[in-house]
Amino acid sequence: MATLCRCVLPDANNAVVKAAKAGKSCATVESGKWVGPAKVAAAGSVVAINDALAATPSIANADPYGEGWLIILKPEDWDSVKGGLVAGTQVAGPYEAKMTADGFAGCG
Repeated sequence: MATLCRCVLPDANNAVVKAAKAGKSCATVESGKWVGPAKVAAAGSVVAINDALAATPSIANADPYGEGWLIILKPEDWDSVKGGLVAGTQVAGPYEAKMTADGFAGCG
């Protein structure tokens, strides 16, 4: 897996950020060879931004499901969103199968 080396989070006072739209970027993340958006899974209000992650991106590599969070989002309609979310522990297998099927050997 690539190491996160930079994370640009938006200003917490930005009105556009406070009203996040599903599928839109909430941050820009960068690894050794890739830069791209971190997209929001649901529309809602951003209630917190992890400034510690922006200052020390390696937190996401060391503790992605703990201290490595990007934002805290309060969804507009939780009931319509929760069924489509997948826990991180359930993502790895299908994602690795897709990479194998696509012939992607990884970044390392």
